[in-house]
Amino acid sequence: ADPVKYAEAIAAGNTFVTNDAAFRRAHGDDGFSHIVVTSADAEKDHRAFLERGVSGGDLVSFSRRFERPDGSLDTLAVNLAFATHPAATSGHFFTCENVVAPELDHSALLEHENGVLGARRVISTASVPSTYADFYSQLFGSTNVIAGDQSVDCAAPNGLVSIVTPDLLAQEYGVGLRSAAADLRHRGLVFAVRVLSSAEALFARNRVPFERHNGRLIIQPRSEGGFFFGFEQDPE
Repeated sequence: ADPVKYAEAIAAGNTFVTNDAAFRRAHGDDGFSHIVVTSADAEKDHRAFLERGVSGGDLVSFSRRFERPDGSLDTLAVNLAFATHPAATSGHFFTCENVVAPELDHSALLEHENGVLGARRVISTASVPSTYADFYSQLFGSTNVIAGDQSVDCAAPNGLVSIVTPDLLAQEYGVGLRSAAADLRHRGLVFAVRVLSSAEALFARNRVPFERHNGRLIIQPRSEGGFFFGFEQDPE
């Protein structure tokens, strides 16, 4: 939104903005460049990424003042540690440690008319997903990683982080890629909803284009470099 501040952040060595700019140069403004996970110690993560040869850049620390609904001011502060697999030029990650985290009422942000309960799966693509199996296991601290010829599924506490081949992406989610990069690219999010038919009715009323595929509602990418949204019935 502010090209001057954007350029200043890159010149100052801000890793997040630098990685984001590289993604935009390669793929345009549609898509998402990073997956973020919570952390108890971002500095420890950063050292571990350096030791394993997967560092995505320097640690970033920042704080921001914000105004509460009652008019009082408070501060939020975080540390970010970045990771990028050597074989991945576009699939970036970072861990986020809350250094100063005021108690806030998030309830208004967690209730959605479409009935979404939360993200259940993050989907990335790669021509050989197994390349990233160990990287995912270490990054997400998971011993539950299933790697096959066409997919890698890594269990996280609140869902799955998956890498699939472009062919499996088309088969499982109905999302076709006109030009599929060989390395890692983040492609979409799958959400669980309370009642899938209610979400479908809402999309129809709001004229949101969607397709039905393998029991899910799929909102296709709006551009070749974009991402898709999937919605599926919550099993619980």
